[in-house]
Amino acid sequence: MATKPRSSGGCWTCRLRRKKCDEERPLCKGCLALEIDCLYGEDKPEWMDGAEKQKQKVAWLKKQVKRKATHRRERRYLQGLEVRLESLDASLTDDSDTVASRDLINAAPMSVDTVDSSTSSAGTKNSTPTSGLDGAVTDSSLPALSPDEHSGGGFGLPLLNAQAKLSQEAEAHSTMMYLDYVFPFLFPFYRPSFADVGRGWLLVLLTKNKALFHSALSLAGYFYAIVLGLTRDAPSQCRTHNLETLHEQQGLALRWLQREMQDIITRGVKGNLADANRVMASIIQLMTCDVAIAKPANWTMHLGAATELFNEIMKHHAITESGHTCFMIVLLQLGSRPFAWTPKNHPWGSDQAILRFFAAHLLFLDTLASTALQQPPRLQQWRQHLLQSLDEEARKHLPDSEKEHTIPHINLVGVVGVENWVIISIGEIAALDSWKKEMKRLGSLSVAELVARASAIEQRIRLSFQEFEEACAEQDGSGSVDGPQHLLQYFAGSFSPTTMHGTALNTRIWAHATISYLNIVVSGWQPSSPEIRVSVTQTIEMLLSLPTHDCLRTLVWPFTVTGCLAAPDQEQIFRDMFAGMGPLRVFGATTQGFAIMEKVWKLRADGNQDQWDIAACLNCLGQPALLI
Repeated sequence: MATKPRSSGGCWTCRLRRKKCDEERPLCKGCLALEIDCLYGEDKPEWMDGAEKQKQKVAWLKKQVKRKATHRRERRYLQGLEVRLESLDASLTDDSDTVASRDLINAAPMSVDTVDSSTSSAGTKNSTPTSGLDGAVTDSSLPALSPDEHSGGGFGLPLLNAQAKLSQEAEAHSTMMYLDYVFPFLFPFYRPSFADVGRGWLLVLLTKNKALFHSALSLAGYFYAIVLGLTRDAPSQCRTHNLETLHEQQGLALRWLQREMQDIITRGVKGNLADANRVMASIIQLMTCDVAIAKPANWTMHLGAATELFNEIMKHHAITESGHTCFMIVLLQLGSRPFAWTPKNHPWGSDQAILRFFAAHLLFLDTLASTALQQPPRLQQWRQHLLQSLDEEARKHLPDSEKEHTIPHINLVGVVGVENWVIISIGEIAALDSWKKEMKRLGSLSVAELVARASAIEQRIRLSFQEFEEACAEQDGSGSVDGPQHLLQYFAGSFSPTTMHGTALNTRIWAHATISYLNIVVSGWQPSSPEIRVSVTQTIEMLLSLPTHDCLRTLVWPFTVTGCLAAPDQEQIFRDMFAGMGPLRVFGATTQGFAIMEKVWKLRADGNQDQWDIAACLNCLGQPALLI
């Protein structure tokens, strides 16, 4: 039987790559899938010479395929997020039977093409200003009409009705409620100084980013509804209205996030740093919102998208010509005068402050997530540069122009109240736990290597702890400051509107719980071992020294880890502390953390503890827990 002769009509790109071409025009499927140039023609290209030019073209094409592959992974990931965002619609309507909110949340998202065409046509008309904060801010990056103001394209009358319910006055009140009460409650240790322009960047972000704006309003509505619910004389209509508004604002936040995601997918991260930064902030805000209202089921999806965006931001904007990582370069690109000055003598700009804050929060979230997901932190490759100072030996190998930017620019203690070294240690232990389980699965675990790795981590923790205590002792004895420095100290942001414990005690509690975590990873589930008993007892003593039980909301992870390891005669201590939080238990993950403890205590009697560890505890409710 005669074989079919090989076609000579394939594109030159496939011939160069020695791949079979389907000969579709103008682009064959192979080149289209890889997003590379597809070249047809009778004449052979000059680079198809069978010699040096052809080798160079092959090498260049391989780089193109690799570069495009990264972009495709990013796009697939973000598109996956967009699809999964639609699956959240049902969960948003669980607590509301109102037709308006259900119609709002189930409304089909507008495509980018529809939005663009609507925007361009609207631009030729005398449109009214957008409602709320947008009326006070002119931003060319925003469309003339927002999706919730369009009467067509899939949003329809439900969104118009929902928007009509919130007057400009009501939005202003909700915005200030978020800025004055909700945000400081969620981040009690974030107190930027007067010289750092305070939280002005947050107001700027709310005016420029619709997804984050509606997410903030939903949080403000939720907090207000809870407070009203605890007031005996509060009208039932007010509580119902606030819950309806919560769902409406969540739906609007999701729709706007879908649109922002579509936009960044289309344009890419490389040339759109500021927009990518704001989209990342929106995703992190949405994840924080879910955890704050005790609906944490979707956090893994949000975390994956946020870390992917941050990875792309760093890859495209933080690598110097010499191949080193430099976060300062990213910050300078977000400034009003890129590369003209460093922030040493100037306040941070809004976009710079946005990146610093949300990058810090993302590193914190990523680390805690890794303890439940049984994997190394996804941002592991950037952690050393962002959170650790380079030693002198490493600095010697940097060009002089880059040495100025080597200090870590992420200060976690100023955002979440925990020193960098503690969070770094938790990430290292999570990575060690993941390695241990993988080695056991492969049947090649070396106990000696496990102990050696763990000992190195413990030594770093002990050394950092000692240096931390010495620094605290020096600070306590420094006394007050007179003269002009007194005024600066007064406006340094160190005061708090609520009674909270200091960052020193916060860090100590986290550190002791981290040591307990390390001991479990190394020795297995041995809560009665002397070293674990010591660290658990020390952590409990510090938890009991908190000014109020309300402070537990910043200590959910160490509170839960320590509680899971508590002896039977110590269980009541944790029950009393949890009960002492009163109505504040409804906010955040504290209730979830306590439920984990109760489940672990109940399962203690089974005796099958070989498979137990901290990760198992954090998954015992049927899904991984993000304890923030």
